[in-house]
Amino acid sequence: MTEAIDTRTDVLERFRRHSANTNPGKFARSYDALPTDLASTCQAVQSWLVHMFWIGEAPYGVTHAQIKASGRRMCEEFSLSTAEERLASIFALDERPLAEPRPADRRSMGCCRDYALMLTSVLRHRGIPARVRTGVALYFVAPDGYRIEDHYVTEHWNTAEGRWQLTDPQIDDLQRHAVGSGLNTLDLPEGVFLTGARLVEAIRDGRVPETVGFPPVNVGVTYGRNKLFADFAGLTGHELPVHAWWGLGEPSSVEPGDDALVDRMIRLVHAIDRNVESALAEALHLSRTHPRLRMPAGYTVPAYEHPLC
Repeated sequence: MTEAIDTRTDVLERFRRHSANTNPGKFARSYDALPTDLASTCQAVQSWLVHMFWIGEAPYGVTHAQIKASGRRMCEEFSLSTAEERLASIFALDERPLAEPRPADRRSMGCCRDYALMLTSVLRHRGIPARVRTGVALYFVAPDGYRIEDHYVTEHWNTAEGRWQLTDPQIDDLQRHAVGSGLNTLDLPEGVFLTGARLVEAIRDGRVPETVGFPPVNVGVTYGRNKLFADFAGLTGHELPVHAWWGLGEPSSVEPGDDALVDRMIRLVHAIDRNVESALAEALHLSRTHPRLRMPAGYTVPAYEHPLC
């Protein structure tokens, strides 16, 4: 049985409501004193988090060794799934109101997914339809041009213009050199970020090389399928941490029928992007019932492990 989503209003209302992961829980009132414009909200989110893999690239004034020496468990912080868990971590490190800037050594350890999740959480708290999107960014500068970066961003409904607007809440002033000074990260232009569905299509038609991803296993069309799975999960209420997956999202798992399922998911995602109500209802039903997509009973997010920790 599909969920009753019959109008565009129903689609927007679905993305206005919190999921289990975006719900701030007991910390909801802490959002109320935040500035309400998008730029200032992103600056606030940037002050709550520090990206584990950017500490060595940008001059944040803190090192991994210093954070470990303070007794913090970086990988445990990185593994946090929900906004409520993340807010508990943020306030444990610095109990001041969220609108007050925090030094880097008192920010919670995360990655792009966590910036996107927290901005989505704040926007939904304000009644703004918003969602976490994942795929690849094409705007990070590399020595020979631009590199393809595994990435998460936030998408919210721009009521005034009647469109979904992509925002990269991770990019602060220290990281801006990595994306080129002219890019508006509050309103990403068309084509600089590929969702999972668009990534699969780009790999298939040769616009993105088969070497994209994380070798040796999670590369090429396998990687594209993994990103499609994660983006589809986010659209259907499960904004997963970067190291969480099952079924179709598991890089080493391939079953007959996967190609047809991927094609169906791509079709649905493109229709959801156009606010087609029947597509969202079908996607929600598929995510709950298909054996390659539904969350396994008793599933828990695995602990994240990395040499930096």
